[in-house]
Order: sequence, then C-alpha cells, then structure tokens
Amino acid sequence: MAEHVVHILPEQVASQIAAGEVVERPASAVKELIENSLDAGARAISVEIERGGVALIAVGDDGCGMTREDAILSLRRHATSKIRSAADLTAIRTLGFRGEALASIASVSHLKLQTRRAIDANGVELTADGGNIDDTRECAMAAGTRIEVRELFFNTPARLKFLKTLATEQGAIADAFQRIALANHHVAFVLIADQRKIFELPRAASPLERVRQLFGSKLAGSLLRFELDRPGLRARGLAAASNESFATGRMIFTFVNGRSVRDRILIRAIEQAYQTLIPRGRHPAAVLFVDIRPEDVDVNVHPMKTEVRFRNSGAVFEAVYHAVRDRLADQTDSNAAATSKANQAPGDVAMGLITMSTASEEQAASNEPRESSPSSPHSRSDAPLRLVPDAPRPAAFQRPLSLAYDRDDRPTTANTPATAQIPMYSQLRVIGQIFAGYIALESDDGLILIDQHAAHERVTFERLRAELRDGGVRVQQMLAPVPVELNPARAAQIQNAVGELRAMGFDLEPFGPTTLLLKGAPAVFGPEGGARLLADMIDSLGEAGFRGGKEDAFETWLKQLACHGSVRVGRVLEAAEIHSLLAELDRTEFKTNCPHGRPVHINFGRGQIERMFRR
Repeated sequence: MAEHVVHILPEQVASQIAAGEVVERPASAVKELIENSLDAGARAISVEIERGGVALIAVGDDGCGMTREDAILSLRRHATSKIRSAADLTAIRTLGFRGEALASIASVSHLKLQTRRAIDANGVELTADGGNIDDTRECAMAAGTRIEVRELFFNTPARLKFLKTLATEQGAIADAFQRIALANHHVAFVLIADQRKIFELPRAASPLERVRQLFGSKLAGSLLRFELDRPGLRARGLAAASNESFATGRMIFTFVNGRSVRDRILIRAIEQAYQTLIPRGRHPAAVLFVDIRPEDVDVNVHPMKTEVRFRNSGAVFEAVYHAVRDRLADQTDSNAAATSKANQAPGDVAMGLITMSTASEEQAASNEPRESSPSSPHSRSDAPLRLVPDAPRPAAFQRPLSLAYDRDDRPTTANTPATAQIPMYSQLRVIGQIFAGYIALESDDGLILIDQHAAHERVTFERLRAELRDGGVRVQQMLAPVPVELNPARAAQIQNAVGELRAMGFDLEPFGPTTLLLKGAPAVFGPEGGARLLADMIDSLGEAGFRGGKEDAFETWLKQLACHGSVRVGRVLEAAEIHSLLAELDRTEFKTNCPHGRPVHINFGRGQIERMFRR
C-alpha cells in the first residue's frame, strides 16, 4: 500500500501555527489580553512586562471573572463566550470573538490564569505549559482576572529569532496600550515595564482628557472637537488645528466601534481634509471615532483584527472628510479647553514626542521660522536663512547627462552647442520670488524657476555629508540646555538611538528615563530651531532606529535631516537671502536636483515662451 503523503497535523503543531497568525509579537499578546479584559467589563486594567514582553506579560483586571469550568474551557481553541453561531459574525459587538487568542498565547508560553467572580468565595488558578494544563487549584484573590505569560515563544525559536530589540518590542507594546487607552477613556490603565511605571492613567471624563494624560497639555490644547451624524453612521473625535503638523502620520489614531484599526480609507479622509492647510509632506494629529451599525462593517478580515471592510466605504469616507474639513473651516473657537502656557507643565509631551520648557521654549519659538497657515499663506520670519559661512570653495562643476540619442554627426557651431550647459544661478538676474516658494531668474536663453526648498535641501545635505565624512557634523552649542521630554511609549527606543542622533549633530545627554538634555544642534541649522528639528527626526524614527541594518540607511536619514531643516515653501525670502542661497548652490555638487531626486530648477526657453505668444 502506498504511503500517505497528506496527513493531519498534530493538535500541538496546529495550535502553534495558529498562534503565529494571532500572536505575531509580544504587543499582539498584550493587545488581545487587554481586549479580553474590556469585554469582561473591566474598569481598571494593569499591564506589567519584562524584557520587552518576552520574559513576562501580566494583565490584571477587575472584570466579571470566570467559573472553574469556563476558565479551563477558555484555554481551548475556538472557545468563546461572545458568539454562538455564524450569523453572529455579521454583527460583532465585542472586541474579541474568535476564541483563538488565549489558546494561541497559551500554546507558545508558560501561562498562569487566576480568576474569580464577585459571587464566589474563592478564585481558581490554572497553569499551562505549551497549551497543556498542568494544574488547577483554588486561590485567594479579588474579583476579576489576572493572566501571566512567561517565556513567550519558548517552543517556537524561529518566531523568537525574528523579534526586534527589547526596546523596540517595548515600544510596540506601549503603542498598542496607548491606542486602547485612547478608545476607553472611562477605564483606568497602568503600564509597568521592568519595574518602572510608564503610564498611570486614571479614569478620564472625556477623550480630550485622555489625550492630555497621554500626550500632554500642549497637544490637547490645540485639538478641535468635531462630530457629524449620518443615517447609521457617526464620525466624531478631535483634530489638531492647522498650525500644528508633524513629520509622520504617527499621531493619527482611528477607531471603529471602539476598536483600534489602521484603515487607509479613514486615514486618507483625514489627510485630505487638511489639504492646503498644512505644508506638503507634513501630517496632522487626529483621534477619530467612527460609530457604525455592526452589520455595516466586517472586522473579521485580518488575523490581528486591525483592518476592517466597510459595506459602503464611500459614505464613510465622505462623512469623515466633511466632519474634519467643516471643523477646520472655522478654527477661531477650539472648543477644546485650551490651556495657557502659564498653566502648562514643563514635562508635557508635545507632538507625542517632545517639548521644550519655560524660557527656552519661548526663546526658540520667537526665533524659529513660522510655517504657513491658512490665515497667512506667505509667512515672513525675522530669522535669516541659515547658511553657515565656510572657507571659499571653487564653483562645483557638474557634467551634463549624456544620452546616446543626443549624439549626431552634425557639426557644432556657436549657435548649436554640443551640450546643454548647467547655469551658474548666482550670475543670472533675479526677477523675484513667486508664490513664496520659487525664485525666478532671467538667463540669456529664457526663464528659470528655482524651488527654494529643493535648492536649500541640496546645499544642506552636501554640507552635512561633507562634515560627516571629515569626522562629524559640526555642532553649535546652545546658550542653555533644553530639556526634552519623550513620549514614555517610545522613550527606550529613542534612548537607544541617541548615538545616531549625536552623529547627526545633536549634542544630547540622557537625563532620566524619559528625558534628554539638548545642548547643541547641527551648526548648519543653528540652535534656534534645534528642538523642533530634533522633534521631527524623532518622529521619523523607525522601529529599527536610524540605520535600519542597511549600509546606506544612515545617508537616507541625513536626507531626512536636511529636508526637515531646510527653508520651506511659504517662506518669504529677503533679496540678500536669495543671493546667498544661489551662491551656495553654485558651490555645491549635484546642484540640479535635491537629495531625493526632485529637480531644483525648471527652464522655460526663450523660444518656448515666444511660441506661446505665437511670435
């Protein structure tokens, strides 16, 4: 008889495969356990982790608890109290529903479950290794449930090997914790990492108060309440005023029926609502809650339940877009309990990442270039465009790109040059600045428009790269150190990247677990905007830090640094600043393109212009 090739996997192997889909990393386990606590009606939830959640995850709550029989059954796959039939999947009203999470976590860890109902005299304690229950006993405890997960992925070394650094995993846990806490302001939360309290959030009266607890008064004071009701749909939440913008979309939080999701439709609706209101390449801060009939949204489309599918996605997009856009149309009254600077705590976390304190903040704010806003599309700053004087350099020569089909056998004459010459910008006549973003120049051959941001970005990038090649980015010390308060959720990850930040020219010194002292900034930018520039770089920090494991990754972050520190479109330049920028650009290699490849100038030939006028 032929040997069977197809066979049924053992239950243990099947459980570990399922665990790989549900429990991708420690943050996934924390999210699932907290959601179970919320479904149990908890009003206070505590989370404790060690070594990024790999050594220990402990989640305790004051929810309804379980009987002994239910506790035993809860460790089996597809055992749940939340749905009864397939029809229930079309109208899910709880955060959990598949009955996979607890069984999946138990199958890849050493798990201890303690639970007690309020009506029971004693609780019950279960211990399980790799999904197999070892012991069951009575225990003394308060009403609620506590689950301890130790040595996560101990029996799946392949999954353990692909985890990130401990700081990164801790940051992912804190991020998931923040998202759940934002959606449940009526619940008290505590997060402890390696015996250090990261968050302690008492019950809040509103989502705005929870934002203040998590991110500080500065951000909370800039938020605008919005709300829009449509049949079967409600879009509500908080959106930052248009004078606040961020380097990444990390501060956009979206929730559907109380569930944290990362939905492209919702994020795109928010981003489009801010079009023309914030500088291009910047992102808003928003907390969006979409309340929709359960039968009009499918949450069972992703193992992690972080994605949803709407029955009528167009209607959802329109509702969110108009809710935010209509609120931004009139920002005179924030309706958000604005907080004055006098009452603002120096430790507030601005932009979810960083804030400056007291006198240093006011000094930096007064010297820092302002970005354009809806009420002032073209802003003028008292601070000059910063181009650090250097030893005179010869003009850089850039050979024009030669393509095979450009060559022919025709003789060249004075009127037919062999190659197009790259202009010396500083030798051309400056016509002026248009749209507060482009410098118009007149040449013998026509009209040239220069993108001031792209030009300054190329100058800054080449200077930074040259300084780094010569031993390190030049640092200009600040008159007084500026305390930088970090978001506790990402503090450990940011502390690990201090070395890279120093290499970029930020003179930083650790000052406690969630604080850095900024003593100096890259000389090419000067110290005035150092804290804001540092905030943008920290906001852009990825999970793998600035290097990301690639040889050219650090140069990519130098491009990012140059981009954030360069003059933006919307900044009105003085004549002297324009001439200084053009002179520096002529002394820079690869001056025709910014470091990201965008053109620095566009040429409108004289003949082209004359043809447009039919001459």
